[in-house]
Parts: sequence; C-alpha cells; structure tokens
Amino acid sequence: MREGRSGRPLAWLAIGCAVLALAAGMAWAQDEEAAGVPAGLSYGVEFTASYHHANHPYFGADWGITQDPDRKNYSWGEGLSRLRFHYGLPQGLWVSAGAVVMSTFATDYFGTDGVADGRVDQLAVGVTDLGGGGLNLTAGRQDIQVGDGFVIGDGYYDTKATLWNIPLNFYDGVKADWGLGPWHALAFAARLSPSFGSEGATVKGVLGGAELAWSAGEDRTLALAWFQREDDGTMDLDARAVSVRGALGCGGARLAGELVQQYGELGTTDLAGRGGHLGATWTFALPGEPYAQVQYLQFSGDDPSTSEDEAYQTWQFRWNDWSQWYAADLVGSTLLTNSDTRVWKLELGWSPCEKGSLRLLLHRLDLDSGASWGGLPEGVGRGFADEVDLVIDRELNENWSAWLMGGYARPREAAEELVGTAASGQVFASITYSFEGVGFGGGGCDD
Repeated sequence: MREGRSGRPLAWLAIGCAVLALAAGMAWAQDEEAAGVPAGLSYGVEFTASYHHANHPYFGADWGITQDPDRKNYSWGEGLSRLRFHYGLPQGLWVSAGAVVMSTFATDYFGTDGVADGRVDQLAVGVTDLGGGGLNLTAGRQDIQVGDGFVIGDGYYDTKATLWNIPLNFYDGVKADWGLGPWHALAFAARLSPSFGSEGATVKGVLGGAELAWSAGEDRTLALAWFQREDDGTMDLDARAVSVRGALGCGGARLAGELVQQYGELGTTDLAGRGGHLGATWTFALPGEPYAQVQYLQFSGDDPSTSEDEAYQTWQFRWNDWSQWYAADLVGSTLLTNSDTRVWKLELGWSPCEKGSLRLLLHRLDLDSGASWGGLPEGVGRGFADEVDLVIDRELNENWSAWLMGGYARPREAAEELVGTAASGQVFASITYSFEGVGFGGGGCDD
C-alpha cells in the first residue's frame, strides 16, 4: 500500500487568507445586498458504519497482502465520522473547516488490519459572487472536481483506514469558479499529495487545470478542459491532458461521453495515452422511473513496439456512484485501475418507492494490450473478467439511510493466466446517520 502525509493545512489556510485579502477588500466595497452566502454558522455531521465480506477477491491468487496463501475469505468492518463547519460573513465571504475520523476493524483485502486514523480534510476560505460578476474564489484545503470527476476529483490517496469507503479526497490549493448564463469556467492549482507516492517512488509537485463549459440544462452540455501535472519527485511524471466532454438528450434518451488525450513525459519517455467513456441512457415513463444504460469505457495500454508509452495514466478519478469511475466495484477495487482496460457496462435501475432504488450492473472487462501485466502469452485472449452487481439503496427517514450490495465476478482467459482461476464474490452493507443545523442551541437540526 502507498504511504504519505496529509500536508500542512494551517500553512495552506494562511496562504489562502493572503490570496483572498485583496478579494475581501473588493467584496466589502460592494453593496451588502450582493452577499452570496447565508451569514452565520451552519454545520453537518455524518456517521457511517459498513460491513464487508469477500471471497477470493483476487480470483484465488496469493498477492502477499496478508502473507497467508491459504486465506480465501475476508470479513471486516469500516466506520467513519465526518464533521463540517461553514461560517458565512457579509459580502459573500466565508470560511469552512472539517475533519474525518475513520477505522478499519479486522483485515480487509488490501491488507489493512485493525487501524484508525483522522485527518483535517477541509480548511478553506472563500468569497462568493465577487463584485456581483459571478466569480467565486476558494483557497486552502478543499474539494475540487472537474466535470463528473472522470479526470480530476480525488486529490488524496487513502492508505490509512476505511479504504473501501474512500472518505478522503481533498486538495490543497486555490480554485476560481465563474458562471454567467449558460457559460461556466473553472481554473485550479493544487499541490500534488505525497500520498500518491509508493515505497521507493515519491511525488512532489503541482497539479493544475482549467475548463470552459457551455450548458443548456443537463441534456445539452459541451466542455473543453486542459490539465497539467509537474512532478519533481522520483516518480518523475510530468503529464498533460486535453479533455472534451458533452451530453445530448431528447425526451427519455440521453447520450453522454468524454474523451481524454494525454501528452507529457514519464522520465525520458513520451506519453501518448488516451481514455474515455460513452454511454446511452433511456428512462421510461412508467411507475418507478425504470431506466437502462449502456456504457463503454476504454483506457489505453502501452504498445511495447513503439518508443512512446501509450498507457493511460489514471490521474485522480473519483468515486461518485456505483461503478463510476471504479468500473466494476469488485474487480475495479482490486485488480484493474483504469489503465490498459476496456469495459462494457449494462445498468438497469428502478425505484419501487420514493426513497428506495434497485440497480443491476453487468460488466464485461477486457485488457486493452496486456502490457501492464508484462504482456499476454501467445494464444491467450484479452478477456479478463465478467462481473455482476446488485445494489439496493434506501432512505429510511430524513436522517438515516442504508444500502446493501452483492457482487460476483468470474475470471476469463487473461485473468486465469495472469491471476487465478477462482470466482470472486462479495456482500457489503452500510448504514449512515447524518444531520445538519445552523447556529448552536436554538438552531437545532434539520430533521
């Protein structure tokens, strides 16, 4: 597992205050009616507990995670507590702070065993609607997501505890967000978290990007983005990427996708990877709003016969929903990491009640070239695995929610040759209690 430090949030808050000092003065000079955030204190609290059981998570292979080649089953629990504070000042100024405390009970299939940890994962200052022109500025430890998080959305690599729930995704940096009518622009610069390093390979540098988007509702969008990573650590990955994403809908049908082309250098080797996804969703005008979605995802693998490295670099994709963007939640959490992979996904969903949903997800996973596994032996196909997942989500009331997930994956020819021959299965369950409030005492909770 990768190790790293979370950085110095107080230093980033001080830098953020300096960056926003001029903006604060400009905002204060505006009419008080231009304030963009509610004044005063608001807060949110979340407690989540989950149970996990997995059988043959690596298709029966011994990957040295627990140093026990005879171990086939893993049962463990995860718990996390999340606290958020937000304080709004006049003229749209605000400050926010938050922390997460997390624990893993017993041994998970990553090798984490009975540990606990805590992190300040939010400490930022900002101004909303600066000068009444639709410009928002934020500096410090914060959440940054571009688009749907396919490229940028998770700035911290969880290595300490609660690794399946992925509670940490913060960036240390600055962000500018502007919107006017159908147009939207975003730019950011952040520190590369050392957590993305590994034993013998350090990460030290900056990450930045910008996006210009046009939108006429959810069913008509188009965006162009640029990302750049400069790494002075021993990993020496200086990458750039251009992304084009869009969506088009009509009635109950919607088409959406994104294409990413990479450039840059890994050491002295030029990069030429590509990644993307394309999906079509049909929502039917029937009770429970049933829907069907077909999606294809591709992340290029290297071609050893060329001098360039064509493997797609995984950047910092984010978990937003089931199989997005950890394509296939069982295999995507253990064996495949959005590089050298092709995935077909069929998702069927239905909401039998107002606060509950049922989803079936079918995946077919292939290797793109097999180079990331050292190449495929002659005569072995690229077929890696098939996975099926069933997910039940339920809001129990305004404060309680829960989900239950079952998954099954079987290896195909490439996985049987490279990994193992046993089928994998898992059953996960989670329950969350959360509430929000304003002020203290008389403000109460929004329940």
